[in-house]
Amino acid sequence: MNQQLKLVISFIFLSFYCFSQTQESTIFFNDGDSIEGYGMIKNNKVKFRASLDSEGDFWDFESITKIEFYGFEMYKTYEYVKLKPNMNPILLELVTGGEVSLYREEKSKWTGSNIPNIPDEYGKKGVPGSSQKVVEVKNYIKRNSDEFPSCLNCGVFNNWRKRATDFFSDCEYLVKKIKANEFRDLQEIVEFYNDFCAE
Repeated sequence: MNQQLKLVISFIFLSFYCFSQTQESTIFFNDGDSIEGYGMIKNNKVKFRASLDSEGDFWDFESITKIEFYGFEMYKTYEYVKLKPNMNPILLELVTGGEVSLYREEKSKWTGSNIPNIPDEYGKKGVPGSSQKVVEVKNYIKRNSDEFPSCLNCGVFNNWRKRATDFFSDCEYLVKKIKANEFRDLQEIVEFYNDFCAE
């Protein structure tokens, strides 16, 4: 068994182990109540149990608004957000919140080819059975007063800086800083707006 195959098999087992475990978490119900326990996200639903030895139940947007994960030096919040009028809410990671909130959606898939003669973008020919994990990230921003968020990097023409300057046009100082490339990422832009521009 060659080294590459061993690494792939190890990664598969590690991924299975990581995603089959539940994480300490709190779910928040639509009526404002919350409960602590252990949860995981699967197919836009939350599987949650109050203790490690209890049975888990699946919850969705009809019952809960969000889930917070914590422990192992990790803290993440996922909220149900409605993207379009005739669409059910989906779980998005809340990156930073405030008058304007930044959400992130990550989708990963494995791509590969069993055809050894098709070269990749670097001209290297494919290996039979080889695969590569591709992660697609979409960033959404939403004002508290907005019904739906705006996606900054969706579509064919992905000019997120232009979309950000349009979205934050009520803060001229921030727009100038965006155009001058003074920020490292979207989180810094949103946090700057919430700290210095939001009313």
